[in-house]
Amino acid sequence: MAAVPVPDVIPIFPLPQTVLLPGEVLPLHIFEPRYTEMVRDALASHHIIGMVQILPGHEKEQPFNPPVRDVGCAGVIARHTETEDGRFLIWLVGVERFHISQELETVTRYRLVSIRHEGAETETARQGLSLRRLNLLASLTAFLDGKMEGGEGAVSDLMRQMGQVGDEALAAAAAQVLGVTAERKQRLLEVQSIEERFDLLQGELDLTLEGPAPVLSFPGKVVH
Repeated sequence: MAAVPVPDVIPIFPLPQTVLLPGEVLPLHIFEPRYTEMVRDALASHHIIGMVQILPGHEKEQPFNPPVRDVGCAGVIARHTETEDGRFLIWLVGVERFHISQELETVTRYRLVSIRHEGAETETARQGLSLRRLNLLASLTAFLDGKMEGGEGAVSDLMRQMGQVGDEALAAAAAQVLGVTAERKQRLLEVQSIEERFDLLQGELDLTLEGPAPVLSFPGKVVH
C-alpha cells in the first residue's frame, strides 16, 4: 500500500464478524447517527476510520460500547456518497494494521482510541516473498479452475490482474476469493508480517485443494 498518514488517535467502527485487511476495499452503508457523525468528522479531517471486530459473544451489545479486538485495521475513505436523508455510502481501503493502546474519553458519540502503529518491514524480513507470491497465485489458479464462468480464459485474466497488485492487496483478494471466516480473517490481520499472511493463506488453499472441491461464492457488498 502507498503511504497514507494515519494519526495516533482515530475513530473506530466496531462490527461483528467484519475484518478489514490492508489492501482490501470494504463498501459500507452508514446510517446510524453516531457513525454518520464519525464519517462527517473523518471527511473533514484525515479521512481515516479504524475497523475493529466486536469480540465474539458480545454482538448483542453493538448498540452500546461492546469490547473489541486489540488489533484492527485503519482504512481511508477513498470514495463516498451522501444520500438526501443523511446516510453515507463509503468505500474504505485498508491501509495499516494497528494495536489499540487506550480508549479515550470523548464528547463525540462515536469511540476514539489511541493506537500503536506497525513498523515498516525490513528488506531482510521480506526475503522469499516473491516465491510465496508465485506459489499463492499458482494455488489460486488451481482453486478457481472449473469454478468461474468463462473458463480458463477468465481465470487467466483474473490471475494476471492479481499478479499486478501489491502484496497486501493480493493477500486481501485471496482471502476474499477463499471466503475465509471472520475468525480466520482476524488471524490474518494479527500476524506480524505479510510473509506470515501469505503462509496462512497458502495453508488454507492447500487444505482446500486436498479436500472435496468447494462451491465458490464471492462475497457481495457489505452493508451496515
